[in-house]
Amino acid sequence: MKRGYRLLGWALLLSGAPSACSGGHVGAASSNGASATSGASAGGGEGGGAATSTGEGGGAAVGAGEGGGAAVGAGAGAGPSGECAALAPGPFEPALVTAVFSGSEDFAFDGRGYLVAKQGSNLVRFDATGRTSNFASLPGPQGPVPGLRYRPDGTLVAALPARGAVVQISATGRVDDYVTGLTDPNGLAPDAQGNVWATDLAGDRVIRLNPDATIDEIASGAPEVSEPNGIAFDPARRVVFYTNSSAGEIRRIDLNNPGERPLLVATVASSVLDGLALDTCGHLYTVDSENRTLYRVRLDAGGAALGEAELLARFPTGVANAQFGAGPGFDARTLYVGGAAGSIYAVAVGIAGAPVPAPPEAP
Repeated sequence: MKRGYRLLGWALLLSGAPSACSGGHVGAASSNGASATSGASAGGGEGGGAATSTGEGGGAAVGAGEGGGAAVGAGAGAGPSGECAALAPGPFEPALVTAVFSGSEDFAFDGRGYLVAKQGSNLVRFDATGRTSNFASLPGPQGPVPGLRYRPDGTLVAALPARGAVVQISATGRVDDYVTGLTDPNGLAPDAQGNVWATDLAGDRVIRLNPDATIDEIASGAPEVSEPNGIAFDPARRVVFYTNSSAGEIRRIDLNNPGERPLLVATVASSVLDGLALDTCGHLYTVDSENRTLYRVRLDAGGAALGEAELLARFPTGVANAQFGAGPGFDARTLYVGGAAGSIYAVAVGIAGAPVPAPPEAP
């Protein structure tokens, strides 16, 4: 496929394609798992079909084994089988990938061999060999970039809370306003239709930014929506997950039941929860920025927690967001974790991420 959008994984999710599990384990794991949370579960929702990862892990950039091609795992709603039934419990030892960034709470994989993040006032590309190149200059006033993600048309969207805006960056590095007038834009999660699900942290809102730059409010108001931070859209369950940062909560919004208040999924005690990531088994990963830790919350078909959150890794510097690798040189079965301090770490969790939008392949 040359020019089409690489969204096969979501097409399978929405069509209920049968699941299959294959591929070898990547990365070494310690056998003494630990949990340091009080998990809470809430029922409801329907699971979707199998998920197919679109990641293309060539070899891992740092300390991970072979990624091979796309990995296929049990999707949200499928019973635990294969890799999904045998997830290594952790904790894992993170490996430093790079420390070249600054002020970028989030980062993005373009699927072509580059990791993009903020360095000073610019967005720069980093490849697995360690080379960097300028990609775009961000407009002032300068501040952190807490959300950075690719949409399926190849544009990159970036949350700039200092401007109350989300900007879009073309493949050639041109920066334009996408949505303005926001209170405190933070987490971003594009979907296959080009919408961007987002959190407005100081505004206590979960919103959807539509392709025409209009805004739909999905949920708002404490205590259910209080300093929302990380966000993940799950098309299989038709659910939006988000973190209430200071409360240490993960909550979910069931899009099949408009108007229903967000339900509590899990709580991590004494934490400040930031970014979220979803794996191909339908489980969530969240970063505790206060304690520099990474957790996994295993979920059932409806999006309810199956137990307490599992401690997966501790980091020597501040971290905020996590994403599964994509593109040559970055392993699809490794979770990459980074934050405003500038460091990106690799955590070989041994399972692929759920499908996410990726730019069209080069002609």
